[in-house]
Amino acid sequence: MKDHLCNTKRKSVVVLFLLICIIIGNVSAVPSDPRGIILISWDGISKDTLQNLLETGSLPHLSSLLKNGSFINISITDHYPDTMAGHAQILTGYSPEQTGVFKSMRYGEIPHGMTVFERLEDAFGSGNISTAIVASQERSLGTLKGLPFYHAGKVVDYYYDRNSDAGLVGSVASESVYHFGSLGRFFIFAHFRDAADAGYAYGAGSPQQITAIQEIDEATGNILKALKDLGISDKTVLYVTTDHGFNTGPKDHTGQISLWMVTNEPGYNLTGDQKDITPTILKRLGVSYDEMNPSYNATALNP
Repeated sequence: MKDHLCNTKRKSVVVLFLLICIIIGNVSAVPSDPRGIILISWDGISKDTLQNLLETGSLPHLSSLLKNGSFINISITDHYPDTMAGHAQILTGYSPEQTGVFKSMRYGEIPHGMTVFERLEDAFGSGNISTAIVASQERSLGTLKGLPFYHAGKVVDYYYDRNSDAGLVGSVASESVYHFGSLGRFFIFAHFRDAADAGYAYGAGSPQQITAIQEIDEATGNILKALKDLGISDKTVLYVTTDHGFNTGPKDHTGQISLWMVTNEPGYNLTGDQKDITPTILKRLGVSYDEMNPSYNATALNP
């Protein structure tokens, strides 16, 4: 009888130990909350052009994100595909009727509080998150009064908005990572214009645009190097996307509404809307967006 009780106790201890191991194992298997998010816009790059370059191994740094990450097919469903309208939607999650940014010839200041930068500053408090914009176009992404991102420019911790090539933008963005990545939680947006400029001049998929895209990939590599140097690559979520595609013949972007997004994380939806990008960022940083005003007609791409 005594031996039976001892055996029963031993079995109970073993079962309890196994349960504890399972619980600990499950906890350790859950990814920790990201320390930061970097959103990168490769302006004016068509999905077919990008996929061709990925298939031929011409974009090593973007390909490195896809090794364990996700490729998402993004669509534009409610606005003209251009730089101003595209970035207004990428960085707010709202339609032109809400932001007042319809296209590069019809725009106004995005209403106060609508951008993802303002949402994050409000959610965490300015002392608990660093935000930065490194943009290569003064007009489309600038901070002057009357431009779409005027209000965002007043809350971010750093704003660079000069007409610049990929090398300079990559350098400024990587320095932003070194600085803000060492302080704590951060959200950094970087914008590269080179491929769009080449598209206007030579068309989508032209040798000149291919060269520009490869230079952007190299500059993106500088950002990845900064994360590696700080030891926070595995604590940072990266999203790389575009605002619109480009036509080959007429050298414009009319009708270019089938886009893409790449992230270094697995398990994302295979398809989504450009409006979904801001809710995705908010959700990944643990910010609930369901009751925000105005309400979002969008859904996070991450499960």
